[in-house]
Amino acid sequence: MMGGVSLTRSKYDLKGKDQLLSLIRKYPEGLQVVEVKDSYTSDLEGLQALKAAGQVWLLSNMDSQEDIVYPNDPKVMIKVDDDLKQLFRGIELPRDMVDIEKELQKNGMKPATNTARRRAMAQVHGITSKPKPKKKREITKRTKLTNAHLPELFQHLNT
Repeated sequence: MMGGVSLTRSKYDLKGKDQLLSLIRKYPEGLQVVEVKDSYTSDLEGLQALKAAGQVWLLSNMDSQEDIVYPNDPKVMIKVDDDLKQLFRGIELPRDMVDIEKELQKNGMKPATNTARRRAMAQVHGITSKPKPKKKREITKRTKLTNAHLPELFQHLNT
């Protein structure tokens, strides 16, 4: 504590974006952003710039609300052939889950769901697949108004 100001030393002494990138590359399993947050003055801008350049992956963990930065290994850059992309995009999938389940069973796999049985049970019990939309209740003259002290809200009732 100096002159009423608390001085804390950052965990890593980084001078710029290049040193930040080399530090991140030392941790292929990921590095918490909190650990490098106060390492140099423009740390978050540096992380965003590295992310925009494709040198790191910046992911948020929804459970712990913490960001983790991973190095993007340039040796693992994979170029997918355009023909393979077209083949993948050209595969037509069935629109109905029953058809998908039949295809899985035809190939010797057990589907995780049984849509046909679920639909049959819904028909037996009279459950419709789509719920009816609720009718919006309008304010009538007989409706008890709790905000009667705000007459501008209810001017349309007087006409």
